Amino acid sequence: MSPIGGSCLCGAVRFEIVGEPLSLSYCHCSRCRKSAGVFAAVLMVRARDFRLLSGAEDIRRYTPEPPFRHVRGFCGTCGSPIGEPSDEHETFPVAASALDDDPGLRPVIHLNVASKPAWYEITDGVKQIPGNYGG
Repeated sequence: MSPIGGSCLCGAVRFEIVGEPLSLSYCHCSRCRKSAGVFAAVLMVRARDFRLLSGAEDIRRYTPEPPFRHVRGFCGTCGSPIGEPSDEHETFPVAASALDDDPGLRPVIHLNVASKPAWYEITDGVKQIPGNYGG
């Protein structure tokens, strides 16, 4: 498998994914909407497969107040979402919007659709779950 490249809008942050991603999904929770638009396209990857090539010093993180727990990573220069790269977790989400290459996967699920805006209609036929995987 060829590496899957990714970068932010200004090119300061560059990364690659060297192993097969685990999944590609859409999240419609209010936090993803506020950080990414109508929804966030999220690629789940193994930490061991993620390589930050440049821009570590440009990545900023937003850590929310409890009960929220997902840290948001973004480029401090252009604001592009990066995802949640972490050395603390075995897997983590990468913002699919930052990918420069086709990951070879297609979205398999819409999560948290109960939180999507009323003016947005999902019409792609992909499975929908009102909450997250467990709820």
